[in-house]
Amino acid sequence: MDTVFLGNFDPLENSDTQEAALSAKKRMIKNVLDCYVGWFDPFCELIQNALDAVDKLEGLAGYEPKIQIIINIKENSITVVDNGVGFKQEEFKSFLAPNYSFKDKEKNLRGRKGVGATYLAYGFNYLRVITKNEHFSAKFIMKNGRKWASGDDLDNRPQMEVDDSPIDNSFFDEEMHGTLMTVKCDSYSTPGSLSWISLKDARGWAKVLRVQTALGQIIRESKAQVTIMCIDTEGNSTVENIHGFKYLMINEVVNKSANVDDILKWRDEQFKNGKDTNSLPNKFKNLDGIYGQWNSDNIIEKISTLDDDEKSAIKKFNITAMFGYVYSLNIWEAIDRDCGIRKGQHILYGGIQMAVNNMPQGDLIQIPLTKNIGRQKQANILLHFENCNVDMGRKGFEKGVVDLAKNISRKMMDGPLRVVKSSLKSNSGAAPDIVREMQLNQWKQEMEKHQQDSPLIINNPHFFNPINEVAVLSTPTREQDVIALFNQLIAGGVIRGIRIMATNERSTYDGLFRIVIRKDELHRYDAIKNPLGIVESVTEILKDQEEYISEPKVSEYKYSIDGLVEDLDDGTKNISDIDLVVAWEAGNQYKENYCLGSRLLDGEESLRQYHGVTHDLFTSDGQHVCFVILLKDLIMKLNSDAGFVELQESYEQ
Repeated sequence: MDTVFLGNFDPLENSDTQEAALSAKKRMIKNVLDCYVGWFDPFCELIQNALDAVDKLEGLAGYEPKIQIIINIKENSITVVDNGVGFKQEEFKSFLAPNYSFKDKEKNLRGRKGVGATYLAYGFNYLRVITKNEHFSAKFIMKNGRKWASGDDLDNRPQMEVDDSPIDNSFFDEEMHGTLMTVKCDSYSTPGSLSWISLKDARGWAKVLRVQTALGQIIRESKAQVTIMCIDTEGNSTVENIHGFKYLMINEVVNKSANVDDILKWRDEQFKNGKDTNSLPNKFKNLDGIYGQWNSDNIIEKISTLDDDEKSAIKKFNITAMFGYVYSLNIWEAIDRDCGIRKGQHILYGGIQMAVNNMPQGDLIQIPLTKNIGRQKQANILLHFENCNVDMGRKGFEKGVVDLAKNISRKMMDGPLRVVKSSLKSNSGAAPDIVREMQLNQWKQEMEKHQQDSPLIINNPHFFNPINEVAVLSTPTREQDVIALFNQLIAGGVIRGIRIMATNERSTYDGLFRIVIRKDELHRYDAIKNPLGIVESVTEILKDQEEYISEPKVSEYKYSIDGLVEDLDDGTKNISDIDLVVAWEAGNQYKENYCLGSRLLDGEESLRQYHGVTHDLFTSDGQHVCFVILLKDLIMKLNSDAGFVELQESYEQ
């Protein structure tokens, strides 16, 4: 067999046919499109290109940079116009091809990978590009780019066709140089319909674009005047003008806020003067939010728990932090409602927002808190990295960079932001609105009717006699175990002041019950025979009645009270709705905002309001919140276990 020897060759030149070259380019285009799946991606690309174009003329005598953004919901199109440099002829003929960029050598520009324009051309079925300057002008339309890219056919490739239609944009007509680009959305593209997001006016669009696109600047503020126009489905237009724009901060959208540095400075001065650091002045009290912006030196100075490697990395990437910390998730929801954004979508929300090239990049990352984790959604922390790149589509960062961002955010939350948390309003959970109260009352009424129509009665006298044992064989490890044990203790007569009405895993709250108070010995306190009972002074409310049965009350089941606090922090539940919490143990995190009063210690039984209650939950300033039954403590009391008294006394500390 003869051996064939090859000389030196360039594998990139080994393209036997034009078909092979076109096939490779099409695969490349599909790879680009696979990286652009975000709803705001076309806004990001169009806006960053416009900002780069006007930034190139920065410093030109008499030049006023301007950008116009038109969201035409009626026509389902996005148009971005700038009065920047415009295209050179050689740039215009090649800029839509994959991996072609004319920004490689220019500093401070946002897009340099050569894929954004390819995405605009082949990610949509309509792209209009008009450009002009003193050396060159062009007006072209490309159609069906997405359809071609999605298919297998190499022929019938979309062409840039000369556009003879009127420009129909007075802003562009009045400028001597600049570029206009329009994409139209359809069922092939993302987004498919601009109406899906439910934003109907320019003010709402301005806010969301300052979070999702290059309008959210961090380390340098563009001098460009930006006009945002929104045309709704009826053809009505609204306009919002912004100048000196930057990433949206919570101090712009809440009623009362303060800068974290001002609060920390005040606390330091109080401490140095031997004064109470918790005696806050009004300007630092009951805040909706706390905000701040730190450079790399500030981050290292303020977060004392950073290790040497983290400090070195912060310097290497010259990290800037912009952050907002709100007292409740209701703040995020209020911002959303004010702008009218679609339910489930957010203008701002809790998490880590990565940023490079002076703009936000990618989706939110959860702050990895290890305690009191409900706080992780209360802070929006943007971290901007210099000397750092992301992959195509501006989505992915190296794992080490992401891990660094997580560590910084976690230590920021557990360090300086935790110190100033007392300046925020106390959070009672979900907003006490009329709709919520109506839904809760309706549930109570439905269960009352169900109790009347379908009572559960067992008349056989041979059952429910004490057998001196419980059917649950081990201590609870999760919430469902708590529910099982609690019901066992009610059925066994250990807890006698509660009658279960309903449990509902699909409702906001876990269950409904009625309080039962009776004068007889089954409810009357006795240190030996009935240590969970109530004293006679409590039964005086009955007067001539033998029994009191309350209106329906709301109950919550948790493994620990910490679980309830997390629900309150994230706005899932409202503490004012809850009458009883049943848990296995107290936990520790609740102590940040609440305290417990034990009703199991000798001498405390007079404060027990109905049979079986083991504790009362109070706010840190002493206001009663709800009744509590801690099953672990209850069993320790009945068994006279060692350490019981010390545990109860620890709640008072």
